[in-house]
Amino acid sequence: MLRRFSICSYLLIHCLPFFVEGSVGVRDVEFDRINGNSSSGYWLECTIEVEVRRDSQDPNRKNPSYLDDLVVNLMLGLEVESESGKTFEFFRSEASLVSLKEGRHYIRFYLPPEIVERYRVRNEIHSFLVQLVRSEGPVFETVSRQLERQQVKDSFLKRIEEESSRNDGILLPQFKTPFSDAYPRETPSYRDLDTPVLVP
Repeated sequence: MLRRFSICSYLLIHCLPFFVEGSVGVRDVEFDRINGNSSSGYWLECTIEVEVRRDSQDPNRKNPSYLDDLVVNLMLGLEVESESGKTFEFFRSEASLVSLKEGRHYIRFYLPPEIVERYRVRNEIHSFLVQLVRSEGPVFETVSRQLERQQVKDSFLKRIEEESSRNDGILLPQFKTPFSDAYPRETPSYRDLDTPVLVP
């Protein structure tokens, strides 16, 4: 059984100008500290609620009720204590979905207990950005309150680009964690793009 400690929940309303009704968007992002049976410490769980709408005008859909080419990008900025004072650690990850039927879906990412304990992640996340990407490019974007100003968001993205690589592979999509089976009725199927394809 999962034990849950709620940190924060955000109602998200920021979207790119070319997001249109009938496509896909983010309704909510929630952060929790959870402790599963297979772990000795708390993980940070990020749950992104995605809504897919039927769209018979979308030429890229094989079926108007399904969306097949969605990638969810998550970027985090954690404010942490260091010997020189407060600083930031940056993380990024992505999840590629097999197919989403019209309706609401929950895409989850996790930071492991070692990071949660070392950086004392107990309060709200300082900054985050969620981006939905399809084959034609980004279609939806939402940010935390700290990134609402364009100048601040640009600085955040610059630091993500320059600094998050040292933390690659730490922020994980659900299917790569001990929680892969934790929500059987809420978990969509993921594409594992890191698995090599063997050619005979």
